[in-house]
Amino acid sequence: MRKFTFVSLLVALSVLLAACGSAATPADTTSSGQANIKLETSPAPAVKGDIELIFTITDASGAAIEGAKVDVNAEHPAMAGMGMSGQATEQGGGKYSIKANFSDAGDWALTIYVRKGELDYKEEIEFPIQ
Repeated sequence: MRKFTFVSLLVALSVLLAACGSAATPADTTSSGQANIKLETSPAPAVKGDIELIFTITDASGAAIEGAKVDVNAEHPAMAGMGMSGQATEQGGGKYSIKANFSDAGDWALTIYVRKGELDYKEEIEFPIQ
């Protein structure tokens, strides 16, 4: 019985230490300033096939961020090797767009990088395709 208690205590301590060790503080994704990204699609809702992704990018005060370099990566986590990447084109007023072909329905992962001057921002968005 004593051995069982010792093993149980050892297992509980291991679980506690593992949980504490994985509680790292997330890295800051901006070097200076903050960005907000709103995603719209055409067509809406997004369906399998050709889609235009439209990003409205603003700073922390809500002002449009213009003149930025906006890179977009899309991956289908359930299908290794399925994805796309490219640079969005500025449309004015803080809007940027990119056309892409989503060949499979399901949940996609978008990663958007916004760079302008001191701003170096990255945001990940879960993106469902019907």
